[in-house]
Amino acid sequence: MFSESDILTLREKVKPYLTEKRYSHTLAVEKEAAYLGSIYLPEKIAELRVSALLHDVTKKCDFEKQLQYCSEFGIINSNYDMLSPKVFHAKTAAELIKRDFPGYATDEVVRGVRWHTTGREGMDLFESIVYLADYIEETRTFPECVALRDYFRRGIENGEDKTELLFRTMIRSFDNTIGELIGENAPIDPDTVGARNYFIRRTAG
Repeated sequence: MFSESDILTLREKVKPYLTEKRYSHTLAVEKEAAYLGSIYLPEKIAELRVSALLHDVTKKCDFEKQLQYCSEFGIINSNYDMLSPKVFHAKTAAELIKRDFPGYATDEVVRGVRWHTTGREGMDLFESIVYLADYIEETRTFPECVALRDYFRRGIENGEDKTELLFRTMIRSFDNTIGELIGENAPIDPDTVGARNYFIRRTAG
């Protein structure tokens, strides 16, 4: 659906929405999404790259701006949401791209952006790739990210079943996130718990 020219144009269009550091991260997520797409969804590589390029377009906005976007786009937030400001950008970005990047805002692209932070119960392969690309892209230096990236790469190199490997990698990512939040005495998004349980069931099934 998207040509290489479309993607190159989008790279330039997203620059004003991102800090320099965030732009470097975004390009790394695009690269990782293309790599994961080559393994799992080769027919959707262009769409995955687009979703990766758009995933953080509201990340640099402060809490007040996030709330302004929520009001503008009709995003309803619970009391729980107000305790987890880090997850707002996924919601607001998913809506912003419909307005500011309409030519790129396909249903798949929007869903990839919407669920790239928390995951969700029943997340599909496209959403999983965008989520994982954001977590393990090559500029991530947090020990948990490095370890998970190495775990996935070794599994691919060793010829492990790629579906089972993806499920286990997703579970480990959610374990890391939940463990970090517990350590910070921070609330855990129910969607993250639902995503973890979903992949555990898929592994068991």
